[in-house]
Amino acid sequence: MKIVVMCWLARASVDVFVARNIVLRPDLAAKAPQHVAYELAALAPDVVIARESQFELVTAVAAGLATDLPACRFVFCGLASSRAAIDTSALAARCAFATGSTWERAEYEAFVLAESLCRPRPGLPAGASANAPGEVMLVGAGVVNLVTALALCRRGHRVSVFDRMADPRGHGEQHPGRAGATFGGRDARIFSYNESRHHLACSPLYTPQDLPRFRLGIGQDGWLSRRYESLSETDRRWIAQLEQVPPWAALLYGNDIVGFNRQSHRLWREIFSLYPELLRETHHVGRLLRIYPSDASLRAGRTAEAEIGALLGEVPLARLREREPALGDAIDSGAIAGALEVQGFSLNIVSFCRNLIALLERLGVRFHWQQEVSEVRYADSGAVTGIVVDGKLRRADHYVLSPGAQARTLATKTDGLAAIGAMVGMWVTLPNDGAALNTPLKVRRRAFASSEAAQGANVVPGRDAAGRPVLHCSSGHGFVGVSADDVRLADLPELARCVMETAEELFADKFRRARQAGMLGERPGFCVRPWTPSGLGVLEVQECDTGGKLVLSGGHNTGGFAQSPAVAEAVACALETRPHAMHTLYHPRRFADVFEVTL
Repeated sequence: MKIVVMCWLARASVDVFVARNIVLRPDLAAKAPQHVAYELAALAPDVVIARESQFELVTAVAAGLATDLPACRFVFCGLASSRAAIDTSALAARCAFATGSTWERAEYEAFVLAESLCRPRPGLPAGASANAPGEVMLVGAGVVNLVTALALCRRGHRVSVFDRMADPRGHGEQHPGRAGATFGGRDARIFSYNESRHHLACSPLYTPQDLPRFRLGIGQDGWLSRRYESLSETDRRWIAQLEQVPPWAALLYGNDIVGFNRQSHRLWREIFSLYPELLRETHHVGRLLRIYPSDASLRAGRTAEAEIGALLGEVPLARLREREPALGDAIDSGAIAGALEVQGFSLNIVSFCRNLIALLERLGVRFHWQQEVSEVRYADSGAVTGIVVDGKLRRADHYVLSPGAQARTLATKTDGLAAIGAMVGMWVTLPNDGAALNTPLKVRRRAFASSEAAQGANVVPGRDAAGRPVLHCSSGHGFVGVSADDVRLADLPELARCVMETAEELFADKFRRARQAGMLGERPGFCVRPWTPSGLGVLEVQECDTGGKLVLSGGHNTGGFAQSPAVAEAVACALETRPHAMHTLYHPRRFADVFEVTL
């Protein structure tokens, strides 16, 4: 994407938006239309941003560009208070308008609109009609693909699932060998509206290049669980791509992610209503509290949760103590300054997924455990011809890949897999007897590493494999590289400090008893999660020689569980040749194409 700005920008807007693919040329406004057309033809922009007051000039310029730049779009910004009626017939569909209460806001909206005009758009073949249900092979048995399998079954597809791990229901194992994030971490997940949010979406004035968080360790308020000097060139390219995401785009991406979470909340309620057996023995809790360590963080949280429609109300400390006596000591010590009740729920993810596998089998889904998928095969035309499983080519009408953080183990010609890196997160488990915590918590942390990679923590009540009441606590994100196997090189004790400190601060007595009982072990448990440099998930669609589709879904940045119903809908729409917003918003080249980044 190249944008030419034909007007002066507010000083703050210059600091935020001007980059290598943004050409600031306010001088063009003083030139004759034919001269402007000549210079724009040489610059070859995809979008021109101008003020509403320049509409007549731009209309004359556009007439001279009809041949040279027929696809160029024009975005006009102005103040909402002075919006005038404009006859847009001369530019018709080639123009759009953005307004704001201030020039800074209007210019922000103009750039957001320009980004939307330049996104890659997966097109449906001319005259395409919806595909009939067919045979679908799913690669990966994490929660995203399991929920996708359910959606496809409900639409009449014949589904089989392949995974390299052993059957997670076997022999009472809590963590089957070679498990991904779903079965490899602790038996707990939270749904909230901002799960998988863009974790680097800060103020538009925040500049990643000035604060290279992915070049610093956790203890330096960074995101690395390895020394930057030890990373490979591929790892460093991943970080360089992340550092090129403009803060204003990160905010935009974050809003898109929250939108899919909100869709998923409705779909989760529908799934639980249709299949109540999925919640059996999962210790589902249909409420959620956010707790904050200071009045300032409480105020900021109240504003943020209200903006995304998640806020249900504030919980005064006296009422919080009555509702959750387990938090009494933390309130007395000053670790908790306030609490909010928000939209959300929690459950034991392993128990839930075991129930889901059993349901899918009853619906006719065939599972193939300990089956290694190594490659996607292509014809000379580029169409997918099949996938290689344990050295044997298998064919179906459609294929759905959701490999989690193990994306690099699969040989395929996709943009999306190359973007997926690995992030490690830590877990501890505490006893939940005595004054038991009954409501899941999203915790705004303080102290060590709380300004960046470990801003928050989750606390989820549930049961362990022996049926005892426990609290599963998680916190921290540490980038280990593009390969999940690189977790063996990570400094896990440093990252573990984040979750250990929070667990001890909130539940000192339970933490002490956990240590005495040996529940904490030498180090907390961990799981490895798929992340992308853009912060967006990945939804990529390729054509098959059968006339069907191959769909890659992944990279959900710690929020695969939360978003899985929306992902399932997007996958189903792709197989049926129907549009879905995720096909565009999670397109693997959305970030790269718009900001001219090499993947």
